[in-house]
Amino acid sequence: MYRVKGMALTADLARSRSHRLQLLDAYGPVLTERQREALRLHLEEDWSVTELADSLGVSRAAAHDLIRRGLRRVEALESSLGLCGQLAAAEARVADLERRLSRSQAEAGSRV
Repeated sequence: MYRVKGMALTADLARSRSHRLQLLDAYGPVLTERQREALRLHLEEDWSVTELADSLGVSRAAAHDLIRRGLRRVEALESSLGLCGQLAAAEARVADLERRLSRSQAEAGSRV
């Protein structure tokens, strides 16, 4: 995986960030305000732990802990509730139905 000069690793990181953003969207309201803001700044705004610590007026360790605890909480909720997984499955079904409809319309148009 590392032999592709970081491309595969970068794609994995992007998928991981995207997944974490989905978890934050789904479960953010159950986090503390501080955890939610720390995760939002870290994931959406791509702030480093140092930038986050400076902004929140805490140590780097405390900022890292906010991120870690927030991620652990949303991942635990997803593990037990599975809302993001259900949404992904529903989106896949919609995409499949759209492909089928498009194919059917194309076939019907070619018969006319």
